[in-house]
Amino acid sequence: MHLRVRFAETDQMRIAHHAAYVVWLEAARVEWLRDRGLRYRDLEEEGVSLAVAGLSVQYRAAARFDDELAIDVRLLEARSRRLRFGYRVERGDCGGRVTLALAETLHVPTAASGRAVRLPAPWLTALRGWLA
Repeated sequence: MHLRVRFAETDQMRIAHHAAYVVWLEAARVEWLRDRGLRYRDLEEEGVSLAVAGLSVQYRAAARFDDELAIDVRLLEARSRRLRFGYRVERGDCGGRVTLALAETLHVPTAASGRAVRLPAPWLTALRGWLA
């Protein structure tokens, strides 16, 4: 997924705030699913959400206002009660790509009540086919 750092995501020095990365990761993950025929909206209509149970980000370089970023998403683990995704956030320039951050998110399928549930079988089967 590609996106451009918006002014609202930056501080007075025009450097992207660390919290913006979390939003970018979510957008990239939802698009990754959609690109594979798995619309997150459809999962929620089945009464299942993917609650974030863990998040880690290693920041390596700053993203600045108007930088064009590429976010690579990989599915690292797919079990009936947990999914784990890995991310690489990069900025492209004439000299090549610069890695800005490496991240992982851990997700637990939950019902509307917040109770952990199993991922629907068709989703689990499809996701297992996309394991990195």
